[in-house]
Amino acid sequence: MNTRLFRCCLIEAAGTAFLAHAIARASHSSCNGFQQSLLVGLTLAMLIHLCGRTSGAHFNPAVTLLLNLERWGWKGLARRPGLIETLSYVFSQCLGALLVMRLDPVGGLSQGFGLANTIPELLYTFVLLSLVHVWSLEGRICPFAQPLAGVVLGAGVAALVMLGGLVGAGIYNPAIAVALIAQGISGVPLMLISQAAALGFALLIFVGKASDIQGPSASQP
Repeated sequence: MNTRLFRCCLIEAAGTAFLAHAIARASHSSCNGFQQSLLVGLTLAMLIHLCGRTSGAHFNPAVTLLLNLERWGWKGLARRPGLIETLSYVFSQCLGALLVMRLDPVGGLSQGFGLANTIPELLYTFVLLSLVHVWSLEGRICPFAQPLAGVVLGAGVAALVMLGGLVGAGIYNPAIAVALIAQGISGVPLMLISQAAALGFALLIFVGKASDIQGPSASQP
């Protein structure tokens, strides 16, 4: 692992850890659902603006897979540099979330998740990945749009978390899901499968359509 990738992985681990910390603290607070969603969205917006130009500010394994496949394609990702970067990012994100939620478990999920929650999780995860895809393209086509990425994605996540809270969904992040599984929350593997299905649909629809658009910000949402 070269120095640049090591630095990026540290940032991805720290950023995902901070996002997990915000989620955990919100779950233990007296804030209502709207306030908790706003806290998570604003935290993500801040992290994107803080880390975006260094690591790409993914903080989500599904986002990493989507953006790296758009960047390199299937053949490029299968080669050693692309595969090492992708796996390193995913491992760092999961590690960051696991460490924080081991020290500060999420509250309010004693009932866990069921089959009824999987469809909203799939749908809203797909909407999130679609938003990431669109703004990744915007950043490459029009560099002036890049400073807005954090605001748009943070607002989008806040809205999706609010919607998810109304229907018993709202994880949207495999790294957070892995941490919740380690915490022993029931039904989270079902949500992880829903996230994987949403990623599959996003890859089926989006990968290849953006491959002809190149730019230095290809990995930055």
